[in-house]
Amino acid sequence: MTLAVYSFNTVQANTVLVPAQAGKIIRVARIQATTWASLRVIFLSDPGPDPVALSPPLHVSGTGLNLNLGRSLALTTGRGKALGFSASFQMSPAESSLMVWYEVVS
Repeated sequence: MTLAVYSFNTVQANTVLVPAQAGKIIRVARIQATTWASLRVIFLSDPGPDPVALSPPLHVSGTGLNLNLGRSLALTTGRGKALGFSASFQMSPAESSLMVWYEVVS
């Protein structure tokens, strides 16, 4: 497993977390999110002008979010597509962070 960490305090739109690798898929096994506000996060395959949602909107509050998906329930990108996310604040923007455990597979 590899860990990707991203910190932000502004709205994020189609932000790349893990770059695409030719012919490979990215499989997300665990997600942790923290924020000082209320945050809505959606994970994406192929972030950009025409992304594909991998998750429903995930709501994160001051208590954080911890999703252990494992390999059987992993969020999986399309082959050769990057992993990304979009995030919006439901109140004032505040310092937030995402940690994503993932693997790249054939």
